[in-house]
Amino acid sequence: MKLLRAAAWTVFLLDLVVLGQLGYWLVTANDPLGRNILSGVTLMLGSGLAGILVVLVVSAWARSRAGYWLALVCGTAPLLWVLAAIWHNLWQ
Repeated sequence: MKLLRAAAWTVFLLDLVVLGQLGYWLVTANDPLGRNILSGVTLMLGSGLAGILVVLVVSAWARSRAGYWLALVCGTAPLLWVLAAIWHNLWQ
């Protein structure tokens, strides 16, 4: 259970790093179309991370193994999205 909890919180913190990088790019971008698209993506990711945070807090309070699994699975989606973008850019 400790390993699962650590993994879920680690994935959540890595997602916060991704959100921070998107926010930084949003602040420094000059392209208006890219800013509009990225602001929607940042808002969507931020609201998703808020939901994951609620699940993690409730899981910690209730000591729910299923909640940690849910947070872990939902939290890996943005990381896989970033890894797919990196992989795609490596081969262009």
